[in-house]
Amino acid sequence: MSVASANPFSRKTDAKDGNADLGLPPYTGVKHAIAVVPFENTSMWKSSIDLQENMTGMLENVLMSTGRFVVVERENMGSTLNEQDLQSGGRAAQAGGVAQTGLIRSAKYLARAQILGVEANESGSDVGLNIKGVRLGLGGNKAQMEILIKIFDSTTSELLASQRIVGKAGGRSISVGYTEDWFSGDIGGFSKTPIGEAAFDCIAQAVKFIAQKFEDYQFDGSVVTVAGERIVINRGSNYNVTPGMRLQVREVGEILTDPETGEVLDRLEGAVSATIEVSEVKEKIAYCKLLSGEMPKKGDSVLGI
Repeated sequence: MSVASANPFSRKTDAKDGNADLGLPPYTGVKHAIAVVPFENTSMWKSSIDLQENMTGMLENVLMSTGRFVVVERENMGSTLNEQDLQSGGRAAQAGGVAQTGLIRSAKYLARAQILGVEANESGSDVGLNIKGVRLGLGGNKAQMEILIKIFDSTTSELLASQRIVGKAGGRSISVGYTEDWFSGDIGGFSKTPIGEAAFDCIAQAVKFIAQKFEDYQFDGSVVTVAGERIVINRGSNYNVTPGMRLQVREVGEILTDPETGEVLDRLEGAVSATIEVSEVKEKIAYCKLLSGEMPKKGDSVLGI
């Protein structure tokens, strides 16, 4: 690692991804699809800085840098849906393959975060810490932030994991390493401020927490179609699928819901029907062959072994 300047946010790393910078081991396993929901600021801290937008972008960028996730865009979903509405509603000139509905990529997991408290003084005045309206004084050019990060199952809304995190300007996560290639434009400028450093310290800790949690999560996908002896699944090189990988096929299970409240009570897994092996990989799909069991059907679940 080489230091380009005294600013901790201009450090470079020779690592090919963000794992080394976050204190994580190199990763070659399969990826998981995750969507980052725009941050919520409940700290009552007011500034010209758009904390929610900047920190949402930070989290997306650093998650991608680890090579462990397929990050699905959600922050600008409104613009995408508006464009699709214009096209489907006949209010825009018809164009093939443009703004089609029903093709937005879904994500099994959602990352949500709340900014609980912000402590910052970047102008020499005592700005102080605000946590839900309670203010504590702070002198000097310092910054500290507290966030709550949560991971949800997008199908059931089940809370899978959560963690409270405190980040500081010049915090330990920043001293581990930083690559300015993670950020650009407005986010890059924000990241170089004391409050930006505290935000990045929070983000670095959050991504490390998420990455470590997902190490225990099983690879999953679905059968797209069966063409003769070839089984096509909806995971490819973009999910780090490789030839020779063996997978288990399960029939579609059932989600049990309370008939009175609609609450998800449990999930019944479908029966194991086959074992398949990846024979050819493209960017978004993989072709597999049947090793044992019955030929899968479209929609069957595919899980790692």
